[in-house]
Amino acid sequence: MRAAIFLLAFTLSVGLTSPVLTSAAIEAVKGKEYTLTTKHGPWMVMVAVFSEPPAELKGDGIGPEEAASELVYELRQKGIPAYTYRRDQKFESIQTTNRLNQNETRQYKLDSEICVLAGNYSSVEGEDSLGKRTLDWLKRYKPKCLEQGGIYKPTPGQPGPLSGAFLTVNPMLDPAEVKRRQRDPQIIRYNSHCEFSLLDNPGKYTVVVASFYGNSTTHVGDEAPDENKLGGGGLDLAGDQAWQVMRALRERGLESYVFHDRRKSIVTVGAFNNPDDPGVQTVLKKFSANWKYDPATGQNQILAQSLPLPSQNGQWLCTFDPKPQIMEVPYKNHD
Repeated sequence: MRAAIFLLAFTLSVGLTSPVLTSAAIEAVKGKEYTLTTKHGPWMVMVAVFSEPPAELKGDGIGPEEAASELVYELRQKGIPAYTYRRDQKFESIQTTNRLNQNETRQYKLDSEICVLAGNYSSVEGEDSLGKRTLDWLKRYKPKCLEQGGIYKPTPGQPGPLSGAFLTVNPMLDPAEVKRRQRDPQIIRYNSHCEFSLLDNPGKYTVVVASFYGNSTTHVGDEAPDENKLGGGGLDLAGDQAWQVMRALRERGLESYVFHDRRKSIVTVGAFNNPDDPGVQTVLKKFSANWKYDPATGQNQILAQSLPLPSQNGQWLCTFDPKPQIMEVPYKNHD
């Protein structure tokens, strides 16, 4: 007979209707392992922690691994990306006396814990953030898998098995990586009303083919930059140029996107789930600088690709980056 599980009330809850994605958007295959990796997060909800119970509480029921797997499957059916994470086993030392009355040190192993974490949130700022709404739902949710098998130990003041859920960062990420992957509200503002924004790119990777930089500016007196604008200092012009190039590439049948940050605007091509996708090499080759005849010098030189575009004064020449770069799509969540 297997021991019943011991469930620490570290969990999340949701309402009658899940506040997150539709279940069709999240893969849910019964029996498949969904293990936490560094690609997930950075913010998540600690839903539950499963471990073997003390000897006096052992009884019939499912084991920790099966309980965690069943909970992950049930949450994924609700449209919540959930994962298992095993905490490292710990070893403790104790002093004992053997039959010869000699002191000796023995080590014993503490059983590891199986954690269930859920969600991939770039930020948890704001009371109405997706992470906080999901947490609230999970705190009230009563998983059927825990009612049908296994036993959990109630925690005083916590009415349900998941009412002890809390927001946390992906335990596999270091603080620097968590900070890098958090959403910047100002960057979101820059790109929120942008047609074919890179934030809407369905892939995980894309290729940067053109970059447009703003000019530095000097503020007089107490004058401050308008944060609702793209950034001033030439960034509005940079953003407009990037948008024109993106539109021109799309008219030529290329899947192109535009992205703005505090220093520049970029144009990218492609939506790839793997940096080794053959399509990546096709884009890199198409936009990379190559040897061309320069009529001004009468010699072959390495020249960047270019594209003439219309302007109010006639035409302007877009010069693409000589060496296109693969980049991750910003703030992309991973299932």
